[in-house]
Amino acid sequence: MKKKVYAYLHTHWDREWYRDKEDFNLRLLDVFDIVLDELENKRAPFFYFDGQSIALSDYLKYREEKAPLIKKLIKERKLAIGPYYASIDSFLVNYCFMLKNLDFGLEISEKFGQKDFIGYMCDIFGISKSAFESLKEKNINKALIWRGVNPKKINNCCDFKYQNINTSWLVQGYFNDFFNGKIEIKNIENLLEKINKYSQNSILLPIGADHLGILKDANEKIKKINKQLKNYEIILTSPFEYFKNTSFKNITKEFEFLDNSATYILNGCLSSRIYQKTKNVILENNLTKKIELLNHYLNYNYQKNIDFVYKTLIKCHAHDGICACSIDSVHKTIDYRQLKSENIINSLEKNIIAKFKKENKISDAVSDKIGIFNLTNRENLNVVKIKTPYPIKNAQIIKKEKHFPDEILTDIYKIPVTEQITTIYTQLVQIDNSKKLSYSVKSVKEPETSVKVTDSSIENNFIKLQIKNKKVLITDKILKEKINFKLTDIKDFGDSYNFAPEGEYKEIEPVNSKILEKGSIRSALRLNYKNIKLDVYLDNCSKYLRFQSTVNNKQKNHKIQAVFILKENINKTTAQDAYGIIERNIDCNYKMPDFMPAVRPVEVKTNIFPMQSFVNFKNYSILTKGLHEYEVYKNELRICLLRSTGTISNPRNKARFIPAGPNLETPQLQCLKETQQEFAFMFGDYKDCFNNLDIFFENYIAFGGDFKKNQEIIFDKIKENEYLYGINNKKKILFNYR
Repeated sequence: MKKKVYAYLHTHWDREWYRDKEDFNLRLLDVFDIVLDELENKRAPFFYFDGQSIALSDYLKYREEKAPLIKKLIKERKLAIGPYYASIDSFLVNYCFMLKNLDFGLEISEKFGQKDFIGYMCDIFGISKSAFESLKEKNINKALIWRGVNPKKINNCCDFKYQNINTSWLVQGYFNDFFNGKIEIKNIENLLEKINKYSQNSILLPIGADHLGILKDANEKIKKINKQLKNYEIILTSPFEYFKNTSFKNITKEFEFLDNSATYILNGCLSSRIYQKTKNVILENNLTKKIELLNHYLNYNYQKNIDFVYKTLIKCHAHDGICACSIDSVHKTIDYRQLKSENIINSLEKNIIAKFKKENKISDAVSDKIGIFNLTNRENLNVVKIKTPYPIKNAQIIKKEKHFPDEILTDIYKIPVTEQITTIYTQLVQIDNSKKLSYSVKSVKEPETSVKVTDSSIENNFIKLQIKNKKVLITDKILKEKINFKLTDIKDFGDSYNFAPEGEYKEIEPVNSKILEKGSIRSALRLNYKNIKLDVYLDNCSKYLRFQSTVNNKQKNHKIQAVFILKENINKTTAQDAYGIIERNIDCNYKMPDFMPAVRPVEVKTNIFPMQSFVNFKNYSILTKGLHEYEVYKNELRICLLRSTGTISNPRNKARFIPAGPNLETPQLQCLKETQQEFAFMFGDYKDCFNNLDIFFENYIAFGGDFKKNQEIIFDKIKENEYLYGINNKKKILFNYR
C-alpha cells in the first residue's frame, strides 16, 4: 500500500517586501487570474490563498467582476481564504491587534461564504503562545505552522493538539516550487521521506511558494507523478481534508515556537529599524488603552474611525513589514501609515474630550482643578501630565509651545484666527489617588519635593542613580541593593534578518553629565556619551527610573545596547508575551560568536529573545516602549537600542548559512539619523511590571476647565490581580497575573 499524501496548491503572498505593494499587486492580478481559470475549468481541485484576506481585497480593487466567481468557488470548497486580515508576526504586535486582525479577516471571509478556518502561520519568524490564544478566542480549532518547532517538544510527531487546537507542523516548510520545473521523481521521494519521519498514517504536502503562480494542469501532472512514485500516492485536495483524516497527539504543556534547530527563525528582525517598532508600540497603546476604552465606556460613536486606524496599522504589520526586512521604499510607506494613524488618534482624543466636556457642562475657564480619565490598572495615579492654555497653580511646567487651544479647534461654530494662537503649557501635577478605570475631578496638590538631583546623581525615597569614575550605579534605597549600568557597541555584519557580531563588545563611557531638569515634581539628569544623550527622569512618587536615549547614529554596521549588570547569572527570565507572560530557561554561558560561522543547514543559536514591553529576572525588571529584543550573557541583561545594517539579506552573513531573502541594499536600514528610545528600570518582579506598565505608557487623559462639581464615574471594576489589555467587540480582554 502506498502512503497517502494530501497535497494542496497555494501561494505565499508577501504584500510588500523586496518590491513595493503596488508592484506586487500587479503580479497578484496575473497570479490570481490564472488560479481562478484553473479552478473554474477543473484543471485543479483546490487553491489555498495563504490564510490572509487582504490579498483578496487587493485583487478585487481591480477585478470587481470576479467577486461572484470567487464566492461560487468558495461555496464549492475549491478556494479557501482567511481567517487573518494580514499575516503578522506574533512577537511584534499586541494582543488587541491580533484579535482585530482576525475580526477583519473573518468578516471579509464570511461575506464570501468561507465557513471553515485554519490559523495559517507558515512563514512568520517563530510563533508565540499568544497566537494560539487569539485563535481560541475566535473559536478557530486548527492551525498550520512551520518555523520555530522543536520536534522533541511535540513528541516527534508533526500532528499535535496544542491549547486544544489541532496543529500540523509543515516539516519541510511551505516552499516547494520544483513542481513547476523539470520534475525529478527522486527529489519528490526524498522530500516525502523527510516529512514521513514525523508523520502518522498520512502526509501533508504544500505545493507552491512565495508569489508563485499555481501549478498549471495540476490534476494531470500529479497523475503522471503518481505513476512513478514507489511508496507514496499524492492526492490533490485541501488541508481541511487532511485535518479531517488525521489524529492529533495532545500536548499539555504550553510553550512558544522559537527554536531554530530545525528551521530559521531570523530573530534579527526584532531589532531592525527600531524607530518604526517604537512608533508602532506607542500607536498601538494609545489606540487600545486610551481611545478604544474611552469610546467604549462613554458609548461614543467613533468605532469606524478606530477600526480604520486598526486596519491602517495592520497593513504595517503585514509580514515582512514591522519585521523591517523590506526595501526602503516599503518602509517609507510604513512611515506614512504611522503618521496618518498618529494624526487620527490625536484628533480622536481631542474630540472625545471636547464632547465629554460639552455633555457635562465643563467650561474652559481657568481653574486649579483637573478632570482625569484614569485608564490604567492602578489606583495610585499620583503624577499626571496635562496640557492647558494657562499655568496651573502648584504645577511644574516642562514645555511651552504656541498653538490654538483645543476648545477652539473642536468647536464647530468657531473658526480659529491668528490672534487666538496662544501659549500651550505642558505641565506635571500631583493629585490624590485616582481610582482605576474611572473619571474624576481632582484638586492639584502642593507637591512635596522628594527628588534630589546633582550633576552626577538623581534620587528619590525609593531609587538612586549616580555616576562615579565614569561608571553608572543604580541603588534600591529600601533593599540597599546595587547594580551597574553601561552602554555597549559592537560591529554587526549581519542584515535585516540576523545579527552577526564581529569583534568584542566595547563599553561606551559617559563624557560628562549635568542637570537637565530640576523641579518640584520631577527632575532629570543627562548623561552625555559620544553621539548619544541618555536622559534619566525621576518623579516624587516613582519606584523606577525612566530613560530616554537619543542616538545620533553616524556609524554603519553596528549594534548599541543598554546593559544592566546584575548580581548573579541570569538562568531564567519572565517576559511579557502578547497575552500574559512567557518564562524562558537561559543558558547564560552561551556565547554566539563561538559558534560562527554557521554551517549548513544551521542558523546560529542566540541568547536573544522577544518581549512585548517588559522582561524580568527575580527582583530586576526592565520596561520598554517598542524595544522588543533582550539578550542575556552571564549576569548581563542587554536591551538593544539600535541595530544598524545595510541589506535585506547579506549572502556573507556568518550567522546563517542560506540567504533569507534577496541581497538588496537598504541604506535607510543603517538608521543614519537621530532616533529616540524609551525604557525604564526598577527593582521588582514581573507582577510589579504589570502594575507599572500603564503608568510608564501614561495611559490616562487629563484636561483643565471650570468644573461645577467634583464628579466621579467608575467605568468598570476589575480585580487587583487582573490586567486589562483592552476591549474587543465590547468584551474585556483580561489577564490574571497573580
